[in-house]
Amino acid sequence: MTVQEQQQGAEPEASRLRGNSIGALGMTSLAVAATAPLTAMTSNVSLSLGFGVGAGTVGLMLVVGALLAVFAVGYVVLSRYVTNAGAYYAFISYGLGRATGSAGALVAALAYNLASAGMIAATGYFTNITVTSYGGPSVPWWAYGAAALAITFFLGVRGIDVAQVVTTLIAVVQFAAILLLGAAVLVRSPENWSAQVFAPSEMFHGNVALTLVFCLLCFGGFEATAIYGEEAKAPRRSIKIATYAALLILVLVFCFSTWSLTAAFDDVQGEAAKDPGALVFTAATVYLGDWAGSLLSVLVSLSFLASAVAFHNMAARYMFSLGRPGLLPGFLCRVHHRHGTPHAAAYTQAAISLLVLIPFVIAESDPITNLFPAVSGITSLSLLALMAGCCASVVSAALRGRLTESRWATVVAPGIAGLGILAIAVIVVTKYQDVTGSDSLAVALMPVLPVAAGLYGAFASRRRPDVLLDQHLADKSG
Repeated sequence: MTVQEQQQGAEPEASRLRGNSIGALGMTSLAVAATAPLTAMTSNVSLSLGFGVGAGTVGLMLVVGALLAVFAVGYVVLSRYVTNAGAYYAFISYGLGRATGSAGALVAALAYNLASAGMIAATGYFTNITVTSYGGPSVPWWAYGAAALAITFFLGVRGIDVAQVVTTLIAVVQFAAILLLGAAVLVRSPENWSAQVFAPSEMFHGNVALTLVFCLLCFGGFEATAIYGEEAKAPRRSIKIATYAALLILVLVFCFSTWSLTAAFDDVQGEAAKDPGALVFTAATVYLGDWAGSLLSVLVSLSFLASAVAFHNMAARYMFSLGRPGLLPGFLCRVHHRHGTPHAAAYTQAAISLLVLIPFVIAESDPITNLFPAVSGITSLSLLALMAGCCASVVSAALRGRLTESRWATVVAPGIAGLGILAIAVIVVTKYQDVTGSDSLAVALMPVLPVAAGLYGAFASRRRPDVLLDQHLADKSG
């Protein structure tokens, strides 16, 4: 029996999540929810159409999707060997060692906590806009944000089985709206659907670097399926299905929706440059009627709420997984006696969201122009670093004979994906102001936080050499 098996066998029930709580469909919906498709259309996609390569965004979306498919090859390989609520933690540790894995885990925990707080703020902000558009009273964004935080926390404690139902319903409604708008554009302007959007001349003119970054950000979180491995039915099979299914769905949705926006306007780049945030609403109003713009506003609010739920669950599970080996306080690994959820970590995550949001409430700051740029910058850099670390881990483990899969799956694919991801990370760093949309010095200095978190993680793991990596073996029957 290996050391990890001994540790797993001795692990108290109080620090074990409830198994068989979620299947491939639920994991897929939570991964898709984290990307918030409608909100990505009103932000990343619209910004790329206006200030990136314009209509060529459709083609580059496919290129980025292909890169992520190559990345998923190695990612899925690692899921066959380790199952842990802190997915990147165990994945990176498997090939690069505990110190590197611990550094990655702290970076992920920070990024997901901040992302959850950012999505709560955005939910409150857009809910107020929605209510006032229907003639309701205007109230501070934080009032709706507080309600969103309460819902997110309740779903986090109640269980992943309930959260997946809520996020699945919201995802279905989002997809229906996207398909409806695309169908309307296709019926009324069929001649505008040109395959020219896939031509190299369209894809590689203008600000290609900016478009690559925004396209990648659209998919941020699709790989988070492995976080639910300990709670999954047949983990190995479910993670593989959910990872590829989430990516395929997002590629189809983003390519179709972006293509429909390019077909909706004679000069989509000029229209998007005027007001990127209004592009989708303008298209909906023109092609579906005045009612559609207000309805989309409701759906955008729900999209942000679903994203907040997804990031809350991801952050809570990272803190839970880091509490077990002592990298974070041990109380975080406590599990609810009835629901089998990481309720102590859920309480902590909600408290962190409050700590992040309260200063903006006191200062009466706009959460979209002040909080969101910082969150988007940290999240993008953190996810790129984690994905690159995962690729390096696969290659390292393969070269040391710890993986038995093909050379393509363990060396070539992760090598190609890692180089591509590193290239995009360099672009993010060099064009950080464009990515965040802010020239604030405070926002520019925010990447210091994930660096500090990573250094703490590496230091904490070396300071506790007596604590074994809490790395569960995958269910080989799954």
